[in-house]
Amino acid sequence: MSKLNPLITVYITNFNYGQFIKKAINSVLNQTFKNFELIIIDDGSKDKSTKIIKQFQYKKNVKIVFQNNKGLIVSNNLALRLSKAKYIMRLDSDDWLDPHALEIMSNILERN
Repeated sequence: MSKLNPLITVYITNFNYGQFIKKAINSVLNQTFKNFELIIIDDGSKDKSTKIIKQFQYKKNVKIVFQNNKGLIVSNNLALRLSKAKYIMRLDSDDWLDPHALEIMSNILERN
């Protein structure tokens, strides 16, 4: 693994969770730990999700994939293929992280 790659990939798969997705994304972007990438896969949403997700398309550590609805398993496998990190974490689009979550997780994983 290259030193240029992030330590952690957080990925979010989304299908019609427009009412929650912004909070989930911001909870990742507002982490105290900064050596991460965020992969967002929108699985063919028909609600306002696409518009919300596009607001984050120019963030340097964010990758966004818009695809026709293929289901959770295909979306998860895509995230695994796109990840460049040593560790990977899935975040549901209706959940969010404490601001210190990645810092705590990475410290524990790197120690053990």
